[in-house]
Amino acid sequence: MRIALFWQICSVGAFPPIFNPIIERLVEYKDAENTVQQGFLAYPAYATPLRKRPAVIVFHAFTGRTDFDNGKARDLAKLGYVAFAADTYGKGKAASTVDGNFEIMGVLLANRTTTLRNRILSSLNYVKALPFVDENRIGSIGFCFGGLCSLDLARFNLGVKAVVSFHGTLTDYPGNGTSIDASVQAHHGDEDPHTTNADAESFLIEMRRRGGDWMFSRYAHTLHAFTLPGVENWGVAGAAFNPIASNRSWSAMEAFLAEKLL
Repeated sequence: MRIALFWQICSVGAFPPIFNPIIERLVEYKDAENTVQQGFLAYPAYATPLRKRPAVIVFHAFTGRTDFDNGKARDLAKLGYVAFAADTYGKGKAASTVDGNFEIMGVLLANRTTTLRNRILSSLNYVKALPFVDENRIGSIGFCFGGLCSLDLARFNLGVKAVVSFHGTLTDYPGNGTSIDASVQAHHGDEDPHTTNADAESFLIEMRRRGGDWMFSRYAHTLHAFTLPGVENWGVAGAAFNPIASNRSWSAMEAFLAEKLL
């Protein structure tokens, strides 16, 4: 009886649960152009339509959605979020090589205001439609290319509360919007040759122009893709995993999302 009662208390979230079973599954959804996307959904078992939870969308790097992104979704679910590792490439479209994935990413970046926007929005719409999600408490995080997707979601001003970019592309969205509703947190490697410090300064100018709530962290001796274990072995010049920057940025993200969404 005591064990059953303890489990019941933990499962409804009366306090941070010691036992926090996670439900997870692959799901399919479509964008406005009818492209099939395949995401990974993970959420606490105690999330129900009567106990709606905040949600966080995870946008993948140039690799397409991988076990890395699924793992980040699981980690977020353990913190009490409904987490969704989105797919902006399309089901089964990610390439088996780095060059192949860079090509796919390049096509999407060239169509940032159309195809890529549609796939970001379809990911948001999928999450908002989940019956156990509080649609007033949705955020996003993203890595590399996914950092750009996360920041663009904020730039769309669609009611998302908080977004985070890890070593993301910081280029402003075409059209140079004048406001931003979501709170923004961005993490940047000080020695990143892909998104440079000049790019970072331009991003800060953009954030000031938009007048929103933002914070920007820069990590010493840190290259591009610093959260991706083993990236230095993928043949991508100027990219390397940095455990210190990775851990510090994730901890900062946890506090930021808890402030804005929990």
